[in-house]
This record gives sequence, structure tokens and C-alpha cells, in this order.
Amino acid sequence: MGNMLKAMSMMLVSVIGIGIVALAIYMEPPKTSIDCEEQICTSGIIAQIVDGDTVKFLSDEGEEIRIRLALLNAAELSQPGGEQAKTFAESQCSVGSESVFILDRGQKPSFDREVGLVFCSEISLNELLLENNHAELDPRFCGRSEFGALDWAKKYGCD
Repeated sequence: MGNMLKAMSMMLVSVIGIGIVALAIYMEPPKTSIDCEEQICTSGIIAQIVDGDTVKFLSDEGEEIRIRLALLNAAELSQPGGEQAKTFAESQCSVGSESVFILDRGQKPSFDREVGLVFCSEISLNELLLENNHAELDPRFCGRSEFGALDWAKKYGCD
């Protein structure tokens, strides 16, 4: 009886293990990463954090690019929470830190600013501002932005 129980337990563990492997193979990976082979990516450094949703970026080629962070709105500096949003952004992407700017091809420039994602240490500043309540997702741009289907954008309101 003991050998039969042991054999059944081993078979159950094997079936569960096979099920987990099959599920992992079947599931689509989350849409959180950006592939610079498919996107317009520019490497450089952070030149200035203007406010919670605007960054000055200096490309490796020496071009200064003003960037409006895609899909979000942060309070203006003169509004409640504006200084905190800027300070938080500076803490995540300090001046001089290496970064990557990814152009949002679905949106037009806004007030002489390109629109896109900014990554510092391989972390999206756009996402971090939302996660830490220093910005809100602006759903008006979800359908236009090529980043509206990313998991974090969906989590904060893009359909």
C-alpha cells in the first residue's frame, strides 16, 4: 500500500509540473519592455528635469531634446504636488544620468517637445511617476500612443 501511495504521489507531482510548464509556454509575456530594434530609441543623458512630465535630454550626438513624457500629466510647478513630482523625477533620473529616450510615433510634438518614454537604469520614468502618485494617466492619448498597450498603461487606465 505504501509503494502504491508513493507512486501515485510521484505521478501527481509530475502531472502538476507538466501543467505548470505548459501554462508558462502558453502564456504571452507581459508587454512591459521596449525593443529598440523596433522603436526609435536615442541614448544620452538627462540634462534637466524641467517638471514632473518634462525632461531635457542630451543625446550622445549632442542634440538637446525636450521631452514630454507620454501618456501622463503631472502637476505644474506652481500647483500642489508639482514640486514633489519634479523632486521625485530627479531622484529617479538625476542630471547627468545615462538614459534612453523612446519616441512615441503615435503622437505629435507638444509645445516644442517630443513625446515619448524616458528610461533611466532600464526603468521607465513614465511608469514610476504613475506608480508613486506623482502623475496621472491621460486617457485621451491611449488610442494614439504606441505605448497605450503596455501593461502599466493598461493598469492606470488605457483600454
